Amino acid sequence: MIELLACPHGIERNAAAMPTLIIDNQSVTVPEGTNVLEAAQQLGIVVPHFCYHEALGAVGACRLCAMLFIDGPVKGIQMACMVPAKDDMVVSTEAPEAIAYRGQVIEWLMLNHPHDCPVCDEGGECQLQDMTIASGHSVRRYTGKKRTYQNQDLGSFISHEMNRCIQCYRCVRTYQDYCGGTDYGVLGSNQRLYFGRFQDGPLESPFAGNLVDVCPTGVLTNKPYRFTSRFWDLQEAPSVCPHCSLGCATIPGARFRELQRIRSGNNPEVNGCFICDRGRFGYDYVNHPDRPRTPLLHGEELPWNEAIETLLQRLRELIDRHGRDSVALLGSGRSSLEANYLLGCLSKQLGCTAPVYGSHAGRDRAARAAADLPVELSASLADVRNSDLLVLTGADPLAEGPMLAVAIRQAVRNGGRVMICDPRPVELPCSAEYLPCQPQELPQLLSVLSQGGALPDKFQPLAEALQQAQRPVLIGASDLLGATGNTALLAAAQTMNSTERPCRAMVLLPEANSFGAALLAADGPDFEQLLEGMASGRIKALLCLEADPLADCPDRQLLLQGLEKLDFLAVLDHLPSLTAEKADLLLPTTALSEGTGTLINNEGRMQTFTKVFNPGEPLRISSQGSHPPRSFSSVTPGALPCQAWAILAELCDLPVDLTKIRRKLAASESRLAELPNLLAEGPGQRIQTGGKTLPQLPSVATDQVDSLQLLVCETLYGSESLSALSAPLDPVRSQPYLLLHQLDATRLGIANDDLVLLSAGDAQLTLPARLSDRMAAGIIIVPHLRNTELDIFYPGRQPLPCRVEKVSAP
Repeated sequence: MIELLACPHGIERNAAAMPTLIIDNQSVTVPEGTNVLEAAQQLGIVVPHFCYHEALGAVGACRLCAMLFIDGPVKGIQMACMVPAKDDMVVSTEAPEAIAYRGQVIEWLMLNHPHDCPVCDEGGECQLQDMTIASGHSVRRYTGKKRTYQNQDLGSFISHEMNRCIQCYRCVRTYQDYCGGTDYGVLGSNQRLYFGRFQDGPLESPFAGNLVDVCPTGVLTNKPYRFTSRFWDLQEAPSVCPHCSLGCATIPGARFRELQRIRSGNNPEVNGCFICDRGRFGYDYVNHPDRPRTPLLHGEELPWNEAIETLLQRLRELIDRHGRDSVALLGSGRSSLEANYLLGCLSKQLGCTAPVYGSHAGRDRAARAAADLPVELSASLADVRNSDLLVLTGADPLAEGPMLAVAIRQAVRNGGRVMICDPRPVELPCSAEYLPCQPQELPQLLSVLSQGGALPDKFQPLAEALQQAQRPVLIGASDLLGATGNTALLAAAQTMNSTERPCRAMVLLPEANSFGAALLAADGPDFEQLLEGMASGRIKALLCLEADPLADCPDRQLLLQGLEKLDFLAVLDHLPSLTAEKADLLLPTTALSEGTGTLINNEGRMQTFTKVFNPGEPLRISSQGSHPPRSFSSVTPGALPCQAWAILAELCDLPVDLTKIRRKLAASESRLAELPNLLAEGPGQRIQTGGKTLPQLPSVATDQVDSLQLLVCETLYGSESLSALSAPLDPVRSQPYLLLHQLDATRLGIANDDLVLLSAGDAQLTLPARLSDRMAAGIIIVPHLRNTELDIFYPGRQPLPCRVEKVSAP
């Protein structure tokens, strides 16, 4: 029987076709299509190279990976990255001819390179340094004038030092080819190549930060991190990005009790080698000066043991006095799986109602629907990259899961097709076919697909594309689809799935651990029930685990009234949140990079993160920026935050041992059986869901709406709670605006950038108007922007009737 082996990119390879070759007297067998450079790397042989990158492939531009091919179908000095591995090849990396060739090439590359290693921010992690030594080049013979350039201002994220460039083309291939950027490239010819923009200005791609990771020299470096630390001084550990539900692999770096940068990890099943700029530069919430760092009772500091004792005592007193329903516990999708689980253990110990796992009832119910997805239907980003048809229904990847947009681009580069059914003008870094529709039409469309029925005429291009596709993936998002739409999406994928033609589904969720929270919530209560209990006065105490209901609950006024009726509000959090400000008891927790735990991403993949550094007030704050500090103490300032799961374990009188807690969790939930075996360095592990058959939904009637509808949507910068507190993202954060269709604007006499008055419910706001002809008519769109006048509107709700009129000039 022929064995099928899966390569890292998800393409099945035939084991019978795997070539075997000899490199430096070592035999290696590799999958068909592997080049000789990759084969050598599998043997642990260091071969100098620049232009080759595992995500970008090879172009043979740098000429540095020369090897001597002694026997086989190819002979002589060849560039190893450009030669596919074949049977019977005999190759040497140590032949004198190969060594001499590489030495000459690196000397050519270094002719114009400045001798500025001591001040270069790339020092210590510079591939040029490593490859120069590996090629044996140690003495410079060139004494002439060097080629020089002027640098460009590329915005707030990237520093540009063009004189260090060795023309490897990695930056252009990453920015343009892989990520789809259009405003950065190569200009000039021969020895006058220039890598930059036509003129100074911020890079427009939301993936521009990847230039830092791929540049093998110090040409493109991280501007917020510049001149802050050296690579060898940083504390680093494998982690998971907390800014959306995709679960991209990251490597945070910290020094002086401060999180100073994020770089991309490598997870071939999720993000591959790259991350988005929100994930890269949204880290500064960890260093926020107003972050809670000490236990507070009514604003007064108290020791941890007293804080724990006070919390338990108050909760038990209220239960004894008012009954088990008088205490409510609230978890969240940004807290770890272990902490949310222990919150459930605390409810059992106290004898109170099961926890609610989300401050937004609509989003919570939508996430629970997504958690019902049978594991065999769940699509990873690797599946998206290998799909030939991607159908986006109510999903905006750049806002709700940015690296999904890059994965979609790879599918298009491989010949795939993208169709977008959405009321919004969804932007992608690739070509796509747009089928505008009303929000109410999305559930109807998915319901028809789930039943195998005929689509309306306007969706006939979609029907034809689905008939021709061999590897389709249906992609949706919770905010527009809701619980009903998510269920319909998954049911549609199940209906169309077969052995001959697999169909997969992906649902974007609002938070990093929304899936895990939904899994634990099961059929338990939601926030609407909790809110009702608070409003009636039945609930006397609320314990919030890294949740901020005042920022997330759509009915903020009712929530404020409920909070006023509470006898006791306790908050465990690491953010200076609105709810934390009102807490009677505030217990500071660690941020993700300061602790260890597990998140479950939107496809049901468990991923662990490990501690990078211990919590503490950054030295630049505690010492007013001076180093070394001028005062010394045996106590680290701001070091009191504890991991949330550890606090809850103590409240539950359980051992503060994460390994034991994971075993207990795995034993209580069969779908998490692999949790104790997870490794932070690995690709993660899909949860073991059963083959649940999703319900066939009845046809959904589409109501005709005569008035304008207000749709509140997430945006790339400013919507997500953690990155909204990150100073490096301030220059790119959007200002409030209103978006409407060109036809509606013409009817209302509104031009681009006109000030308009938006009336929706009790709210009235004056906003600048933007126009688009790539959205559904009759829809008014505003972004969900935290800490602005637009934070009174919430995503994940049914569209609101609204009125828009032009503001008359004074």
